[in-house]
Amino acid sequence: PSHFRWRRASYRVAAAEGPERIAPEWWRDGQSDTRDYFRVEDDSGRRYWLYRQGFYGDPEAAPRWFMHGVFA
Repeated sequence: PSHFRWRRASYRVAAAEGPERIAPEWWRDGQSDTRDYFRVEDDSGRRYWLYRQGFYGDPEAAPRWFMHGVFA
C-alpha cells in the first residue's frame, strides 16, 4: 500500500514489507478468507502491521484492509 487511513487520519507509507500470506488449511472444509499481512512504516518513522482480506479482481467481493497492530 502507498497510503492508508486509520482513526480518521491519513498516513503515507515510506517503506513496506510483504505480503506474508496466511491462508486456511487446505484439508479442512469450509471457507475462510485468506489474509495478506504487510509491515509498513509511515513517513514519520512509525511502524504498523496491516492486513488485506480478500483478493483484487474478485467479482463477488472487493478486498478490505484492516489494522492488525502497531509496533512500539
